Amino acid sequence: MFTGLATLFWLEAKHLRAELNFWLWAAGADLDDANDVVERIYLVYLVVIAGAAIGACWLWLLGLVTGAAQAASPEAAALATDIAHMCVGSGLGFPACAAALWSVRAAWRAPWTPTPPDAAWLAQLPVSVAAWSTLELAKRAIVRLLAFGCTGYLIAAFADSLTGGAARIEACLPYATTLGLAGVAAYGLAWAVGLVRMRLGRVRRLPLALGAFAAGTFLIVLSTLALPRYQLAAGALREGGMAPVVFAACLALAALFLSFAMARILPPVTLMREGAADVSLYAVRRMAVFNPKAYRALLRSRRTPHGAPRIPMPRAQGVLAVLARSSVSLLRRYEALPGLIAAGAIVAPLGALLLSGALAETSAELGMLGGATGGRVLGVAGWILIALNSVDAPRALARVFIADERNRFVRDHLPVPTPALFAFDVLPAFAVAALFSAIVGACMGALGAPAGEAADFTVRALALDIALACIGALDAADRSSGRMRLTCESATALVAIAIAGAAALVPGGGAALAFLLGAIIATALAAVQLR
Repeated sequence: MFTGLATLFWLEAKHLRAELNFWLWAAGADLDDANDVVERIYLVYLVVIAGAAIGACWLWLLGLVTGAAQAASPEAAALATDIAHMCVGSGLGFPACAAALWSVRAAWRAPWTPTPPDAAWLAQLPVSVAAWSTLELAKRAIVRLLAFGCTGYLIAAFADSLTGGAARIEACLPYATTLGLAGVAAYGLAWAVGLVRMRLGRVRRLPLALGAFAAGTFLIVLSTLALPRYQLAAGALREGGMAPVVFAACLALAALFLSFAMARILPPVTLMREGAADVSLYAVRRMAVFNPKAYRALLRSRRTPHGAPRIPMPRAQGVLAVLARSSVSLLRRYEALPGLIAAGAIVAPLGALLLSGALAETSAELGMLGGATGGRVLGVAGWILIALNSVDAPRALARVFIADERNRFVRDHLPVPTPALFAFDVLPAFAVAALFSAIVGACMGALGAPAGEAADFTVRALALDIALACIGALDAADRSSGRMRLTCESATALVAIAIAGAAALVPGGGAALAFLLGAIIATALAAVQLR
């Protein structure tokens, strides 16, 4: 049943040491070079600093949560009790939603993919698959236990502070324990679904994913209907009752036992098949520290589906062939659609608000963030970070054009000028982003905003979509010519500063002109850099 458990622990210790050594390398230390007293003192210093930072962050979060729960008026204090009951009751429903989401993901993509070296080495030894699966599940379950437990403690502390009391450990700890054990149960259930997915193989994962989606939807609906029972259980936990804790522990044990039973029927050849399907990225993992975008691109390429494309290339000539190819590329690379949707529904609308000075007006009214100037500067800086780090909106919009320009074997033989190639390569992605920007503008009008303001907001968002597409195209510029080239990040900052400055100078109703000016500047930069 647990054959080879000692070998698995030895291998896990080796992996843990390598993982620790990776993060120590990022901090400037190395376990293999810690031979003298100075190096060991530095390791102890890093441990102390990391522990102090974690403790300070936890205390800061706890103080932030309890401080936000303070009532500012007697009317707010009267509603505090109902809000507290709703918070702690809804918190107990989070594991059910997590179980639904994790199960759907595990039904489509196995939650555990052994690396090829581990699979090849352990296949030669008498190691039980059930023992290996249980050990892998235990590592991840401990992480979920801590994450859900800390979240539960914050929710309980928030509820206690809402009712006018202090965050008592005897009231918060049972709630945190219950939520942590429920999170373990949710992940154990998803792990069992993932083992079934590994047993069935990649070919038959679609029926399993549809079944997991239907079961997850039913579980979420059932959890929503059980909200009154969650509130009763939360009240019992705050009063010192242990029945919900015992029930959550039983659920966690049942989920772990179910995953163990599923692992016992899993043949070893399945692990070899799953491990050989993915390329190990340990050799380039240090790239995640100094170039995280390239490392995430490697992760995405590793998950690219194999096999013949299901969407054929339509027959077209001239620039229509370029448009057809970019449209088919967008449909085939469906994993890029969330980035385009986020660019049109989040990044561009946020830019339409922040770059036009909405945060500056709020900060000037409240006397915070250094007044109007400080609010405007903070809004510009925040939007630049969101546009470049969260979804990388410029490169998402110009992905096909960048790929075509970098493919010199094909690009030199295309009878299409660069402006036409850019326009028709970017058009499908821009249409998706513009559609969602227009939807956000229409939602603002439906929520009661005046028609003129909603139309002005939509124009600003669409102009920002155009600017982002032109900025993303700068990544395709040839950097070997010796001329100074703008990077995507620097161009985003320049255009954002230009828009914010123009919006601060024009009258109140001319903010859309500033965004159109920004789109013109981005287009001019792309035309100069790509010639």
